[in-house]
Amino acid sequence: MPPLIPPRLIPRPLARRRGAALAGLALALLFAVAFAARVAEPLGPDQGLFACFGRWVPRGFLPYRDLFDSKPPLFLYWFSLLALVPDDLPRALWWLEGAWLAGTLAFACACASAAWGRAAGVASAALLFAGLWAPGFGGFWARAQAEEVLALPMLASAWLALRAARRERLAFPAGLLAGVCGVMKVPSLAIVAAWAVFFALEVRGRGALRRIAWLLAGVAIPWALTFAWFGAHGEARRLVAAVFTYQVAYAELIALPLPSVLLSFAATLADVAALPLAAAAVGLLALARRRAPEASWLAAWIGLTCAAIVAQRQLAGYHYLLALPPLATAGGYGVSAALRAARRRGRARAAAWVALAALAALALRSGAAWSAAYAPGAAHLTGRLSRAGYLRQLQPGAFSMVIEEAVARVIRERTRPDEGILVWAWSPGIYALADRRPITRYAFHKLMLTAAPLSTRIPGLEERRAELVERLAVDPPAYVVVAHGDEDAFEPVDSQGTLLQFPELRDRVAREYAVEQRIGRMILYRRKP
Repeated sequence: MPPLIPPRLIPRPLARRRGAALAGLALALLFAVAFAARVAEPLGPDQGLFACFGRWVPRGFLPYRDLFDSKPPLFLYWFSLLALVPDDLPRALWWLEGAWLAGTLAFACACASAAWGRAAGVASAALLFAGLWAPGFGGFWARAQAEEVLALPMLASAWLALRAARRERLAFPAGLLAGVCGVMKVPSLAIVAAWAVFFALEVRGRGALRRIAWLLAGVAIPWALTFAWFGAHGEARRLVAAVFTYQVAYAELIALPLPSVLLSFAATLADVAALPLAAAAVGLLALARRRAPEASWLAAWIGLTCAAIVAQRQLAGYHYLLALPPLATAGGYGVSAALRAARRRGRARAAAWVALAALAALALRSGAAWSAAYAPGAAHLTGRLSRAGYLRQLQPGAFSMVIEEAVARVIRERTRPDEGILVWAWSPGIYALADRRPITRYAFHKLMLTAAPLSTRIPGLEERRAELVERLAVDPPAYVVVAHGDEDAFEPVDSQGTLLQFPELRDRVAREYAVEQRIGRMILYRRKP
């Protein structure tokens, strides 16, 4: 088997080293410019919920018991790092995300540089950045999602797995980091199967079995610690219900025919991630021609992460981010291999120039999409566009984030920090922006308290409603915010309608609250003296 990480005994020409260094500086500058243009973006609905975990988990809230989401707990606890960022939401969240992404890109660059040279390192980091922040995957709706956060431990696990083909016990930390990924997003555990396939192909026999055993032992540790933590709090049942039972019911509800899912997946990936996808194809082809072990490593990694995305059936934009680390890693090698071949004589030279020209055209296409998507942010940053105008350009329609920020501002100004509120709408960001704790643990998943199709698939609707009514009696909210006209495929009745269908909540609001004002399609009920 050829060396997995070939030693570099002969230094590269000075011009090439300078070129790679200049490309790295250009990438750092692009990152800074893009971050500046995006730092004013609002919280999307998911990010609003994540920010709630960032606010209240450090104050003693326990995920699933006090605040519900269906993501595994390590991802939710990651947002506790917001307490370290001295800025107001949502800017603090974007600063945290930006620092984490910068570290991820630096790590991707360092690993690929050590394996294949600095050009491959810079190209891998650039392709990863281009993919993770591609506007076609949802813009601010896809920011700080689990798939982006876990890219760092996934890359670390991947490089350890590659080296484990030579050093058996490195399979254990590779599994440990794969388990960390799983405790952030369950489908990311597909990399465990990828590393097992790689070991079976490249090591074989008992050596492969030993490596797989080390791998699985490492994976088990983060999950064992997770269950021990929630078991110690008496909430292991809620953990399972949120992370597994909820997701099974959700998958059954949204399941589409597999052929249509595959077609949609392939079309979206080929459109939005055309640049890293094309570069990865070049890299895999070049590695396969060399019969390098990295070819099977990358092929298994790409194939099984893509399978994990398809298996979710939902195909939200941010789900595709799971495939970007392997695509960017393979693409980094592809770019460097094409650059090397273009400098040599022979038949491969023409093919290399064709590949580089195609990649350059795709890069220009991606640049145009970035420019169009992030131009409003640049205009707002330079004072040419007001905050309200900027938010309405990002999300036109009746439920612009302008409304959410306005409601949060009113509540923050007119309530005390120790008071709670109830937002009966798809707007968990109001809790986080107002810095007023939610009375309900379903800050975003309000439909779990209604007769929505998903809610009725999960046992315990009456118990969940009774829990909310009890919380309202013990700790009445200062405000109840109710939206109207916000029905969608998951909740066919709007928030006002579901309020009317919830007699205990409806009667309490009618008896103890009065309409204070309306902001857009949101009604603010304030508690009577």
